[in-house]
Amino acid sequence: MQDVAVLFADIEGCTRLCEDLPPREMARVIERYFSRFLDSVRESGGEITEILGDGLLALFLGQSPRANATGALSAALGIQKAAAELNVASKRRHDPIVVNIGVNVGPALVGTTRLRGRTGERRSFAAMGPVTNVAARLCALADHGQILVTGAVARMLRDACPARRLGRRRLRNVSAPVEVFEIRRA
Repeated sequence: MQDVAVLFADIEGCTRLCEDLPPREMARVIERYFSRFLDSVRESGGEITEILGDGLLALFLGQSPRANATGALSAALGIQKAAAELNVASKRRHDPIVVNIGVNVGPALVGTTRLRGRTGERRSFAAMGPVTNVAARLCALADHGQILVTGAVARMLRDACPARRLGRRRLRNVSAPVEVFEIRRA
């Protein structure tokens, strides 16, 4: 087990976007935006470990919980900035891309997961535990480009970035209510 910050990002309304654009063009949009998101994550000390269609999972580990959370928040703000810049700069045939983000920090089992079946083997790098599940649920709760974080993240970063308390929320498949904060962007 090790301390990790987990960031989930998801394009809002992507199902509709997929209906409006031909598949090749949709793939180009995802590649263009996610390439910039990759830069934001890596520049902030993290790594994208999964791409899930219109969403991504990034991990920040190897440092203190506060440093990991700081990296995740920096990446979240960088992703929002990159999306806004691309929305302005690109000659797009689609509505502006809006990205919802959830961030959590805590202990997780981090390492390689190996699947072995009759047809062969597949490996992936993952962080397993409630920290990941809560970050995913925060991302799903976010709306209109929000960055939502847990109370633990908000307290760690209160000097770095203002946050607005949204209260305790029940998240799907999470047993206890979670204290949720929205990061306020400058």
